[in-house]
Amino acid sequence: MQGSVAEFKKMIARPAHTRRIRDLLARFPIVAVLGPRQVGKTTLARLVAADFPGAVSHFDLEDPADLAALAEPALALRPLRGLVVLDEVQLRPNLFPLLRVLADRPGLPARFLILGSASPDLLIARL
Repeated sequence: MQGSVAEFKKMIARPAHTRRIRDLLARFPIVAVLGPRQVGKTTLARLVAADFPGAVSHFDLEDPADLAALAEPALALRPLRGLVVLDEVQLRPNLFPLLRVLADRPGLPARFLILGSASPDLLIARL
């Protein structure tokens, strides 16, 4: 993201959407934002992450470096705290069983914001 956070927020203000996602993240360990490509899911996640009070980790599952980091997903995700954003999660439906395990941990050390296109694999995945 180029420019300051203030410039970014001014460029695309979505206060109702970001507030809703923040509210959901406060109540649930996993929140999904689904929709077609190029509608602003990643931008919305960046807006939420910019105001998140703790650590933020972002994985773009179309980025080879992030895919390599998730070669052993449990080792990569288990130690994370704060907000974990998984973008294009429909590309790795095998992550869903692990996310359920991580969401069930005592104390909820991490919240997961998952972004994805409404693919059949994602829609039938169960958390």
